[in-house]
Amino acid sequence: MSVPPSVSTDSRDANGSTSVHRSWCSDSLSHSGSNEAARFGVVACLLFMAGGLYWTASVGLLTLSALTAYPLMVMVGLVFSLVVFGAASWCTRNPVAESASDTAAPISLIGAVHTYDAVTGLPMSRLFLSLVKQALIRARQEAGQAAVLVIDLEHLTSETDAYAMLNRNLMYRVQAARVKSALRTTDVVARLAEARFAVLLEDVTTPEEVFAIAKKMQATIAHPVTLDRHELLLSSRIGIGLSGRDGTDAQALIDAAVHALERARVEGGSLIGTAVVAEASVADPTSTLAA
Repeated sequence: MSVPPSVSTDSRDANGSTSVHRSWCSDSLSHSGSNEAARFGVVACLLFMAGGLYWTASVGLLTLSALTAYPLMVMVGLVFSLVVFGAASWCTRNPVAESASDTAAPISLIGAVHTYDAVTGLPMSRLFLSLVKQALIRARQEAGQAAVLVIDLEHLTSETDAYAMLNRNLMYRVQAARVKSALRTTDVVARLAEARFAVLLEDVTTPEEVFAIAKKMQATIAHPVTLDRHELLLSSRIGIGLSGRDGTDAQALIDAAVHALERARVEGGSLIGTAVVAEASVADPTSTLAA
């Protein structure tokens, strides 16, 4: 599935701070360039004046040609200084332009920093919301359905808790890769919080299909994770939201999945999702769903 362009998470603040930095750089560069040009011009003028004095003294102070040449030498020095000053001022514009172009790449990366998780590389909440919006548009155009699953990872033992806290970034990377491996290539995994992930399923036809994918993810997450010869056991709770039944817009669909997840925690279940759970429970009588 193609990922749309990055959505800026805090563009107003980011752009504001960047523009201030850029204007400061421009002022400092132009100011320093002007100072350098002025110093160079003064030095050039002094050199011409010194040369004129030396030439005048060597020829003779009472010589008419020498007295005429000295002011001419000073004028040439001033003209040369102005030329050098103008050239130096013009050249300082290039570094400013280059600095502006050089900052373009870091500025464009600001959105990426706030859009993708630094640990797992997965989309974060803002980008995930945008992806859900686009998926719902496609679902309406194709008369299909989309589903959102919100997953909370939980540690099973105190030993797992202690060691997982020391290696939580590596553990979350492993679990993110596992969740992706349990999904179709068209599905999207996102990270909403430290131990909370979300999945966007497109082109789903029945609630049973969503239920089967959720159970597959739970089984994958339950596999032990071995880090430095320590075996970490994790469980998961999943809340499900199905478009049409649980929400008609992206935020409502995500909220429905989050509310289903909270209900699962309160009621002691591991998988829940309004009407989806009711139908899936009928399809699988042996399920331990919290209805």
